[in-house]
Amino acid sequence: MDYWKIQDIFHERMKKDYEAGIITKPIYKHYFDWKFYGASVKLLDKHLCYNIMKEAQRELEELDTKHPDAHNQLLEESTVDDVWKPYKGYKSDCYLYSYLIGIENEITNILIMKWG
Repeated sequence: MDYWKIQDIFHERMKKDYEAGIITKPIYKHYFDWKFYGASVKLLDKHLCYNIMKEAQRELEELDTKHPDAHNQLLEESTVDDVWKPYKGYKSDCYLYSYLIGIENEITNILIMKWG
């Protein structure tokens, strides 16, 4: 199924870019420790999750301001050949924007699962 392949490509690039310093805010360290390095999800307590979400939302707002028309492409569908197609309007920030969206969504899911 294309969805799983797209997800694998996304996560592979996200990890590589995190290790390369694309995502620099220390607030995300525990998220990445859990996501890619085997740390327990218990490290992501409720307070930290809300702080991660707040920072991701702040950065997303900055990128939306920097690229005011980029949201027009967000309804595009990712494909195996172009995983970042919906984010192309964010130009060189397309990867960062997609990672922040992914972080925000996953942290939301963690909050729901742990504290429903």
